[in-house]
Formats: sequence, C-alpha cells, structure tokens
Amino acid sequence: MRLETDRLILDAPTERDIPFIYAYCQDPLIQQFTTVPQPYALSDAEGFLSRVVKPGWSSGKELTRAVRLKAEPTILGVVSLRDWNDTQAMVGFWLGAPWRGRGYMPEAVRAVADWVFSGRWDIPGRASNKSILWEAMAGNAGSALVAQRTGFRYVGTGRSEIERFGEFPPSHRAELTPADLPGPAGGWPAEAFQR
Repeated sequence: MRLETDRLILDAPTERDIPFIYAYCQDPLIQQFTTVPQPYALSDAEGFLSRVVKPGWSSGKELTRAVRLKAEPTILGVVSLRDWNDTQAMVGFWLGAPWRGRGYMPEAVRAVADWVFSGRWDIPGRASNKSILWEAMAGNAGSALVAQRTGFRYVGTGRSEIERFGEFPPSHRAELTPADLPGPAGGWPAEAFQR
C-alpha cells in the first residue's frame, strides 16, 4: 500500500531499485549498524527483494517500503514494519548516505506509524497494534535521532532483540503509541546520540 507525505512517496521496492540498494549498502554505517550481509553483493540486494520484501508483503507480516521523493522516484532508503508480538510492531529503517540530514526519515517513519495507528494494517487473527517498538545498537546515533524526532519515547538500553552475526549487542529502545505526539520526544539520554 502506497503512502504519501508532503515530500515523499512510500511504496514497495521493485527490481529497478536493486542497483541503488546495492550501492547504498556498501556504506560503512549501514554495514556497521544493520543486519545486511558483509560483504554486500548485488545478489544480496536481489535476495532482499525476493526473500524478504515480496514474502513479507504476501503474508502481510513484514511490510518494507521504499522511501522516494515525489519529485524524483529513485529509492532513498527503506522503512520496514514487522509484526512483532500480539500488540506490537517493530520498525527498522536505513537511508542512503547522500540523502541524510534532510529530515526525510522522520517524515517517512511518522507516515508509517500514522498508517499503523489508523487501523489499516490488517493481519488476520491479530488485534490491532497498540505500539511500535524501535531498537538500534548503541552507537547508532543517526537512528536514535530519527526515533527521537519522530516522537518515540525512550525506554532504556538492553540486550538486542535482533541477532546480528551471532550476537545480541547492547541496544537502545524506544516506543511509540497513538497517544505520543509527532515531533521530538523528551527524556532521551545524551548517550543515545553518541557514536
């Protein structure tokens, strides 16, 4: 399902996005702070589409959206929303290096959150999501800044929920509910924004 903001279009990634996904995932920050394979080959970008994106949309349990400018349909990055447990979803995202620092990702994440809380994410046999979880490894200051600017409330640091190369590294966590207002959330420790 396509979403739009003032500046962005969020839709399913397609085969035409593969060369861009491959290029963006060469970035040392994406390799350091996400679960992308290392080294990242063109076949990994192809596999991301065939083994993650398409099955996720088919089942409705993991919706990965490409982030695009309305004025330029090239993929800038992705926002992924995963069915996490009985009442929560988990959000993950990355943005290609040339596009960072322009406020695109908080805008995209907020659009996805608003869509979830509107009740339009219909997963058979599942209650609606009461909250969205965000998690990022300690040191991923860019991701923390996006979550804080989107309105996520900081809830602490602990062992990662997501395995990364056989480990569960220390990670920061935050949560967003329908009652949380858009815009920067208070209560975030300075350490969440340190590399």
